[in-house]
Amino acid sequence: MILLGYRDRNVHELVCHEVAERAGYYDRFGVEVKAVPGSDHPEAALSAGLGGSMVEALRGQRRWRAALVHTLHPLFWMWAREADAAITNPGALAGHPEGSIVWAFTKRLLADRGVAIDEISVLRFPVGIAGDHQRLEALTSGAVDAAVLGATFAPSALPRLGLVQTMFFGETLRFPTAGVAVDLDRTEVEHPAVRAVVAAQSAAMLKIKQRDPVALDAVASLLHGSSRDDAQRLLVGHLSLQYGPEQREVHDAGAGALIWLKGELRADEPSAAAFYEEIR
Repeated sequence: MILLGYRDRNVHELVCHEVAERAGYYDRFGVEVKAVPGSDHPEAALSAGLGGSMVEALRGQRRWRAALVHTLHPLFWMWAREADAAITNPGALAGHPEGSIVWAFTKRLLADRGVAIDEISVLRFPVGIAGDHQRLEALTSGAVDAAVLGATFAPSALPRLGLVQTMFFGETLRFPTAGVAVDLDRTEVEHPAVRAVVAAQSAAMLKIKQRDPVALDAVASLLHGSSRDDAQRLLVGHLSLQYGPEQREVHDAGAGALIWLKGELRADEPSAAAFYEEIR
């Protein structure tokens, strides 16, 4: 049994794992995989959240090395109430914790729009599904003007709550956010079980790109408050187009991500420079 730690149990991190399970790819490649909350299982040798793993690597907390990248398009969105559709400078924002990868993304995109962080009030909620529900509640209740939400909900579901999308992070950011990272203190990238996980999830990405029914089932199982039609729209409009990047794209985006995040965190663990060296 090999443990795959996730930072957020949603479509973004776990769709390839879910497809690999449903399609029987883990069985085909002779490996048993269990997805577990990474925060509760520090012994997990693999991680599905590459952004958070890179943060830990740069800070010297764990020796992560990427073995597979699912996507270069972060699946996060900024939402406002329909009445505030033209909002460009939210007075109050429901965001993620300081120091998290999503908060770093948020600051970067707001800065690109000319919004200074010290000009807004940030109401912070935890990462993950519970945090997404809390951010959504803060927005719909009027406690904030805008909220950053991940792939807990399908984008097509939220307009039914009177919300409008003001920003899709993956439209302009290129950052390897989900995949398989390996803790080198617990196993090695070339371990047969790790290579089997990579092979199974690579096969799963093809199912996603082909919009196979098993991929739709996987997406629908991971969404909250969303219909099967919402799952289909997410699969067709985002996942099938954005999962399964070419190796060259991964290395180019990864190099840029390391340089930017190193400056953002003011952290520079030398071994983290090899984070993407094992991608093939």
